[in-house]
Order: sequence, then C-alpha cells, then structure tokens
Amino acid sequence: MAIFDTDILSTFAKINRLDLIKRLFGMICITPMIKEELLAPLEYGYKFPLQILSDSTVIIPREGELSLYSNFRTKLGKGEAEAISIARTRKLSFATNDKIAQEIAKENGVNTISIQAILKALLEKHFLSHVEFFELIKDMELKDGLIIPEDEIKNIIGVQKGSS
Repeated sequence: MAIFDTDILSTFAKINRLDLIKRLFGMICITPMIKEELLAPLEYGYKFPLQILSDSTVIIPREGELSLYSNFRTKLGKGEAEAISIARTRKLSFATNDKIAQEIAKENGVNTISIQAILKALLEKHFLSHVEFFELIKDMELKDGLIIPEDEIKNIIGVQKGSS
C-alpha cells in the first residue's frame, strides 16, 4: 500500500486516468493534509480534485505520527510531512514527484515511488500498451505541463543506452 502526494494524483486526475492508479495499487490513500492541499484548487474553479477526493481513502494520523510530523515539517510541506510520518510508522510506501520529500523519506526508511516507477509498472503489468504509454505521456505534458525527459522515458520502456 502507498500514500500518495498531491502531485502524482493531480497529474493522473487532470488526464482522467486515476483508474490506472487504482488498478495498480488497489486503492488511493491520502492524508488529511493532502486532502486539504487538494481542496485549494477547487477555490479557483479547478474540478480535477473532485475525482481524487471521491476515489481516495484518507488515512488519519495516530498520536506518535503527529510528533514525527513536527520534525518533518521543518523541511517539508504539510502534506509531505504527514505522509512520510504515517508511511514510516506503518511501513507504507510514499508516492511523490517531490525530490526533497523523496530524499527525506528514503533517509527515514520509507520506500518512495516516483511517477516514472508508476509508468514503468503500468507497462510491465501490461496495463498500458506502448502506444497508450506515449499517448499518456503526451497528455501529461499537454494537460499538466509535466515533462519527462527522453532519457527517463527510454529507461521506463527499457531502451538501453547506445541503442535506438
């Protein structure tokens, strides 16, 4: 099981493909602070958070996790700090694109999952064909502004350096 940060969920929601996250992970877990972060875009007329909120389960932090949250909060946003606190104590993975959050999570024994790892798993499990994969990447770029560098795309699809 994994706790998801706002960034990855927002990307998949904007392209209307949260179904892929649910298919891969079984469920979408967020924290109360991540839920709060997702409410902000609604105030500006964005609708994509509604899909995330209706498809996700909120994991409530326990007492010991709240003290960890305070420690992480000095370096991270509310959502990332809360997610790492819960993931660490409950031995869950944390899915985020935030490099600093990934680094802090790893330093604290939390397995991290990047969007690249999710895309690779979608291909390996045959949830996406190569054609669908490239369409998904194009949608992410057009609708979310997320650009995955070509060398990372080659790594995801398994193209070795030196071959084209």
